[in-house]
Amino acid sequence: MTVPVDLRLVFLGRASARLVLVEVGEMDLDEAYEDLVASVCDCQRWPLAAQWERTHPPRQRRRR
Repeated sequence: MTVPVDLRLVFLGRASARLVLVEVGEMDLDEAYEDLVASVCDCQRWPLAAQWERTHPPRQRRRR
């Protein structure tokens, strides 16, 4: 029997476990954060976002 798992709960569980490991000194903050973010981030999209920002600069607001 398979039970559907809510991925938001999985993420929160991993975050909680990493917080405990950081607090007791078993994992450093950088490692805990990077691994957690990498697990939910499609990091291949960041170069595309940087390219978009270069080719589509923000509009300048006109002063009244």
